[in-house]
Parts: sequence; structure tokens; C-alpha cells
Amino acid sequence: MRRAQSVRNYGRPSLAIGADDLGVLREGNESNEDVLRRQLIDKDRENDRLQTQVESLQAQLAQRPPLETIQQLEKEYNSLGLLLDGTQRENERCMSEIERGKAREKMLERELAKLAGENWQSALDIAPASASSMPGRSMLHQRSNTLGAMPSPVLAHAQAQGTSSAAAEPNSAAQQQLQIEQQHATLAHVEQVRMLIMGMEQRLQTREDKLVKSVERAESEGRRFEELRAGIANSS
Repeated sequence: MRRAQSVRNYGRPSLAIGADDLGVLREGNESNEDVLRRQLIDKDRENDRLQTQVESLQAQLAQRPPLETIQQLEKEYNSLGLLLDGTQRENERCMSEIERGKAREKMLERELAKLAGENWQSALDIAPASASSMPGRSMLHQRSNTLGAMPSPVLAHAQAQGTSSAAAEPNSAAQQQLQIEQQHATLAHVEQVRMLIMGMEQRLQTREDKLVKSVERAESEGRRFEELRAGIANSS
């Protein structure tokens, strides 16, 4: 009697099972072999991906130049950098020397203007500073080779003044002699300054030629420097 009542009071479980419960049952019913098989497939896929990546890296490594070549390029790169720095310093030094030479030339031009007048360029047969380009300076150097054979216009003018003053004042011979000596001293000083200017012109020409060669060498080394840097960047 009591057993019958306990059976009647016990609730019967529902036979309706949802889709989620079926999925749980299927996962729970999956065997260990199926789990291991699925994990093995995943590992095979990962292994294939890593193998493809390794082959790609090996192909890139095969295209890379040898280590000795890279080290040699790096040494040449560093030496070219040092050479470029030295060339730039040499160019700066040459430019500063040219500027100092131009300043001295201006100073000598002022002294010549005081001694020979404002038209000292035409009197001494020297080209103006504005027209002293590279061809003009070469013509000036060619003309300076014949200075010893050509009479100076200033000397001829001074001699004419000396003879005219001697004819006008025959009684003041000592004063005339003193004036002539002063004129000759002034003309000698002018000639000395002129030769100094021509020497400076020749030195400036030599320095400018050297500077042009240094600039050309620096530009060629700079282009080679850039090509090596681009090659190292592409190889790395």
C-alpha cells in the first residue's frame, strides 16, 4: 500500500528533449578516437602553414648576398662616408680661403684707387673685378706673361710729366729730382701691388680649379655612396 502511494507520487520524466540536449549528448557520446583525429587534422594544417612559411624564408635567405659581401659593402660604405666628410671639410676650407683672398683683393683695389686714381683698371690694364670670370682670368694670366715687354701707361705718363716739369722750371732741379724720385717710388709701389694682385689671381685660379675638382669628386663619391646605401637597403 505504501509502495503504491510512493509510485503514484513520483513524477514521470518528460520525454521531450531539446536540440541542445541532443548536441550535448552527441558531444558526450564522441569517442576519444574522434577527438584525437580532429586534433591531428588541426595540427597537420598548422604544420603545413609553418612549412610554407619556412620555405618562403629559405627562398628569401637564398636571394640574400653572402655575409662577406655585406661586410665588405658596409666597410666601403663607412669609408665613403669618411671620404665625403673630408671632402666637405676641404671644400669649406677652400671656400674660406677664396673669401679671404677676395677680401685682400678688395683691400688692394682700394689701395690702388688711392695711388693711381679711380681709373686704375684701365691705367694698369687690369680687368675689373666684376668681369674677372674664369676665361677673363686666363686671358689676364696670358697678358701677364708679356708685362715685362710692354711699357706701363702710368710710367709713360709719369715720365712725360717729369720732362715737362723739367723744361718749365730749369732752376729748381733739386725739387724736380725729388718729385721724380717720389713719382718713381710711387710707380714702383703700384707695380709691386699690381704684381701682387696678379699673383693672387693666379693663386685664386689654382684654388678654384682644385675646388672644382674636389666638388666633382665629392659629387661622384656621393652618388656612389647613395647607390651603395640603396643596394644595402634592398639586400636587407
